Amino acid sequence: MVKQSTTMLSLSLMGALVIIPVAVFFVVGSEEGALAAPATLLLVAIPAAGAAVHVLLESIGYRVQPIAPGTPEDDARGQAVARWQASMIQRFALSESIAIVSLALCFVVEQGGYVLLLLGCATSLTLMAVHVFPWSRPVGKVADALERDGARSGLREVFGQGGGPGGAIREL
Repeated sequence: MVKQSTTMLSLSLMGALVIIPVAVFFVVGSEEGALAAPATLLLVAIPAAGAAVHVLLESIGYRVQPIAPGTPEDDARGQAVARWQASMIQRFALSESIAIVSLALCFVVEQGGYVLLLLGCATSLTLMAVHVFPWSRPVGKVADALERDGARSGLREVFGQGGGPGGAIREL
């Protein structure tokens, strides 16, 4: 149930970045220069900002408080899911920042503002696909952080991704 609700939440958040440019097109699409090529500096700045946000997400986006050793299994899973959700929302907010800035630029830049919005939304969508959507990489990184003191979090199992980094041999 957690996997399904988290997947739906992440897809909803990502879907908004598809709907926003469509809605904005009706506002700025008919303006002269909206679809023209923007300044090269801005075309480079948005993906560069995306790369900077990626580095930031890698360094702080997966920091969660570890589960205390000896925590009962059900409590550990509950804590793991709550900490996953909090860190997921943090990663979402950081990922979406590129799209928000590009939305503002869309209305400020005279030439190619809409192109910048499309580029910013694509950059944010890429960041969300890597850091927000609950696939094995982000789930594993959060699970590793939760289990760094030796307790089992059960987060991988909640998301149907197996028992952990060591597999069956580690369990023996």
